[in-house]
Amino acid sequence: MINPAETPPDAHTPDLTITQWVPAKDEAEIKRVFADVRQVRGQSETAKNIADQHLFSTLVEVHRASEGAPFTGIKPSGQIDPGLMAADAALENGQIDRLVANITRKIENGIRERYHEAQRARAMADQSSDKGRAFVADYVNYIHYIEGVHGAAGGQGH
Repeated sequence: MINPAETPPDAHTPDLTITQWVPAKDEAEIKRVFADVRQVRGQSETAKNIADQHLFSTLVEVHRASEGAPFTGIKPSGQIDPGLMAADAALENGQIDRLVANITRKIENGIRERYHEAQRARAMADQSSDKGRAFVADYVNYIHYIEGVHGAAGGQGH
């Protein structure tokens, strides 16, 4: 995650905390935007805020593009996924076991919940078309969850 406070755009050049987030082929673009931002930041507090937002939006957009993901804007403070916060905390404190146990438990619970819903619906599926449709909906939910988890576990995620 990018913390704008770590690299103030009033520095003379972007440091590694900014450029490390983009591929080498895109570094020149970030440096150009950084230079543009430096020129207008001193004009007013409003100009500073707009310029900083432009820099960080460009940085996130270029980073997301390098992942093959769409840019959906910068999330306001406080909207960070708890899983991402836990992953960052594990890197900071050097302890991965709690994160692994927490995610493993959530995945297990998700599989079991969807499995039991599909099993209950399957037992009644031949009673009516509506109950059959309910089974299909629960089955699809179960299978799609498994596909997503399996894909992520095999390196096919994000």
